[in-house]
Amino acid sequence: MMKYFKMPEFLFEVFGESQSLLEISCTAIFALVGCYFIYSISDIPLNSWQAIIAFMLIADVLAGCIANFTRGTNSFYSKRPTNRLIFIAIHVHLLVIAWLLSEPMNSALIVWSYTIVCAFVVNALKGDFVQVFIAANLMCYGIFLLVYLALPTWFFIVATFFMIKVLFSFAVDHYERFSTASSQGLANNKKGVR
Repeated sequence: MMKYFKMPEFLFEVFGESQSLLEISCTAIFALVGCYFIYSISDIPLNSWQAIIAFMLIADVLAGCIANFTRGTNSFYSKRPTNRLIFIAIHVHLLVIAWLLSEPMNSALIVWSYTIVCAFVVNALKGDFVQVFIAANLMCYGIFLLVYLALPTWFFIVATFFMIKVLFSFAVDHYERFSTASSQGLANNKKGVR
């Protein structure tokens, strides 16, 4: 069993109220490896403020893609539905990355719009047993969209992880069924029901 520790309050929005060393490590490693990989296949020199900020945003997309699957982050936003809606709405990362690195804004806008609209739809299904299925279905259509747009390889990768981060990793309440089952189990144990 993983050992969880309390996160500093200023990191609640990122990692939730508690997190494990394993989950934080995996999140950071994925972001670093992903940035290195994207940098190595792109022809983007890191010699301007635009490129540096863009790669900081890319790191955020990659880290969030993993962090949003953690119990700590999921639980934090599950208890705060308004924060979840705000979080979805403020995710303009893909648009800013495209603007900073002079990628086609029309393609970025199409991917961003699709992702945000689908994330709101998936979020609205919280508590419904089809939430994960609908999210996966919309994610698969989103991948078709990404292929159709014929994006540069590095931007295709960033857009894919952006879509996973917002539409599937964040908008789905991954642990609700476990929280509900745990709560019911505790209530039954107090009543002596087995």
